[in-house]
Amino acid sequence: MTTLPEPLAPPGAPAARTTTHRPARGRLPYRTPLSQLGFAVAALLTWELAVREGLLPQSSVPTASATASALRTIAGSGGFWHALGQTALGWCAGLLLCTAIGVPVGLLVGTSRFLTRSTRLLTDFLRTIPAVALCPVLLLTLGSTMAMKLVLVVAGAVWPMLTATVDGVRHVDPVAADTFRTFRLPAHQRVRRLLLPSALPFLVTGVRNCAVLALMLTTAGEYLGAAPGIGNELSRTQQAGAIDRMFALLVVAGLLGVALNSFLMAAERLALPWTPAHRKETRR
Repeated sequence: MTTLPEPLAPPGAPAARTTTHRPARGRLPYRTPLSQLGFAVAALLTWELAVREGLLPQSSVPTASATASALRTIAGSGGFWHALGQTALGWCAGLLLCTAIGVPVGLLVGTSRFLTRSTRLLTDFLRTIPAVALCPVLLLTLGSTMAMKLVLVVAGAVWPMLTATVDGVRHVDPVAADTFRTFRLPAHQRVRRLLLPSALPFLVTGVRNCAVLALMLTTAGEYLGAAPGIGNELSRTQQAGAIDRMFALLVVAGLLGVALNSFLMAAERLALPWTPAHRKETRR
């Protein structure tokens, strides 16, 4: 069987382009809820077998079934829910304070090149200081109170919000900035119509990082400073030697972090649906 040659294109005509259709890639298998549930079940089974077979010391690590039983027990007590409410209250108040401080200060610093360069050394110095190291000083001055937790959270979690706001302001479109400057619009309109919309993706990232740090510092302040909350209950169970309840509280802290991350991801999809990370085309 002979194949006929393709007809030649006339002189001067552009070369024909060969289009190759790439197969659309589906969602990665490890991102589906079913696969995530399967990995979680596998991790629990591995934990259970490792303790029963002696790979992990039973004197310091309970089984997954014993931890689940302890979790059901403490979930039926009112003290657990009160402690969980104290942790959630401290986290929410600390996150609001970090936002109320970090966003205005970041807008002020970001709009001035002089302030951005002048405060860089001070910001890098302060944000590298471990906030947990401030616990002894805060305990001496404020005691085991909610105020101690809030100061600890602000001292350690405000920096992601501040730096994200400064970076967002510095990445404003120069053409749009020149347009606002040419029309001599008031400062409040420049902030509301130019700076905040341009910095919104950076602010969302800063909120997520700040929220995670705020939760960690809240539980750390409760654990080290004996402030009411999940961290304080964790310290009490550790001192009493109830390892099953201690691990149950650790599981609660982890589930609280997962719920927090899921909520922030959903809020980010609603606030920034136009970003490439949340477009359906980029997931294929």
